[in-house]
Amino acid sequence: MGLVEIFPNVFRGSFPVQEGALGALLARFGPAHVVGHPTYGNADNIGAELRRGMEAALGAYPNERIAFVVSDGTLTLDRPDASTVEAALSAACAFLGGAPESARKRLLAVATPYDGYKGDRTPGKGSALKLLFDETAHCPTLKSLILLDGDLRNDFRPWFRTFAAVEAHHRVSASKRHFFITARYARHFVDASLTRFIVGPLTTLMGCYVPGGISGDIVLSAGAVRHEREAVWDDARRRYGTDIATTFDNIADAETDIYEVYLGAKLHDITDEAKLAVMPGEVIGSALNRLLHYEDRDGRVTRLLASEEPLKRPVTWGPDKTGIAFIDPGSTDVFDVDRKRETLLSGFSRYEAAMRESLDPETFEAVRQRLERLRRAPTDDESPVVFLDVTQDLWIRILYEGLAYLLATRRVDPVKNALTYLYTAAFLEFCREKLDRLGARTYGAVRAVQKRLGVPPEQAEAFYRTEVDAVVDAMAARFHAGRRAILDRLRARPSAFRSPPR
Repeated sequence: MGLVEIFPNVFRGSFPVQEGALGALLARFGPAHVVGHPTYGNADNIGAELRRGMEAALGAYPNERIAFVVSDGTLTLDRPDASTVEAALSAACAFLGGAPESARKRLLAVATPYDGYKGDRTPGKGSALKLLFDETAHCPTLKSLILLDGDLRNDFRPWFRTFAAVEAHHRVSASKRHFFITARYARHFVDASLTRFIVGPLTTLMGCYVPGGISGDIVLSAGAVRHEREAVWDDARRRYGTDIATTFDNIADAETDIYEVYLGAKLHDITDEAKLAVMPGEVIGSALNRLLHYEDRDGRVTRLLASEEPLKRPVTWGPDKTGIAFIDPGSTDVFDVDRKRETLLSGFSRYEAAMRESLDPETFEAVRQRLERLRRAPTDDESPVVFLDVTQDLWIRILYEGLAYLLATRRVDPVKNALTYLYTAAFLEFCREKLDRLGARTYGAVRAVQKRLGVPPEQAEAFYRTEVDAVVDAMAARFHAGRRAILDRLRARPSAFRSPPR
């Protein structure tokens, strides 16, 4: 079976997921833009998100056709949960049914599972995107593929206007080049841990600081999409490692221009503990594998470590160009100070061997001693909040040591596992500092606010600009400025290089 039309221009996918069926449908419809939503368990949100997206796209792309495709992982061959697919289809039918004929002719909606596509059954966001990348190959009219997470609650009208404006600008200024648009927005200070402590620093090793590399909300030109189809898709890339791999590949491509657009705030479901149990390792592992890929291909990483070239930045469209003002990320209840403390205490033994292997002995010992202090520290309401005290300077040192070990040994797993634990510690120290700035210094004070944790509205814009974004940007800049420390460690083991760095 393939795709069944259940309403004019609304199609349901079914098992087995037929290779080429979506591509053939797209080719017949002829959209200039495809909006893809990778989903898992988003039945409560995807319908409203589709309606907002369709309305926004019709306004942003007048006289052009737009296809919306939900690539869903909730419904699998083993789990007959069609709730997300049905919610998407119901919303699409309702929207198109109430739209004027001129709008109906310009919209196509598809909701399909991806499980089993091309014989692969790996669950994950990357597999959802793989279907979109491969099937749009059959669509010769494609100008851009817009990828938006399935849990967004934003007003998409300013987003789509911005995407359309960047595309129009690019066609005039660099029409023969590909483009890759990433998002910059305010995210809650207890959110975006990987973006702030992994993606930002590691993209600098590729030569360009792209902090929005795993934002989840990106736009690719047809040429950039082709690169995704041609890439090698390992297990990490088929899971949560997909966005960082895409970012590294676009940085490395000399024919691609990268844009960073300010979109206000990302209003979504902040990553919970269940997701954090698997996501960091997949993202970090994917990033490390891409670094090795480009080092092995042309020595890019060690060349840039030794280079005096200034760090590049994307073509930036700030609030003045996007016309989108600051949006307060609001409050959340996902941060539980006692659970975070327990994560550090219980997780150490699981990652201890990896840290011993990939870190310098004195650094490992410093971490171990901090763990013992944390274990002994009181947690009554009057006691100050304590984590592992992995400051930004210590985190940068840990990154240098882990990356030197990676380049010297080509062993991804120990570095991935060590960084998975220690980035959590570094991010929790960052969160502790923000809580302190907000006056929540003790366990009791944090427990009192963590069910509705946020920044007072009158302070939010300045807080996120100076206490969050500026701090994270400065950390990435310090990491890049001191990157030769990685080479200093490697020069002690010149046999690790195919040719020694200069």
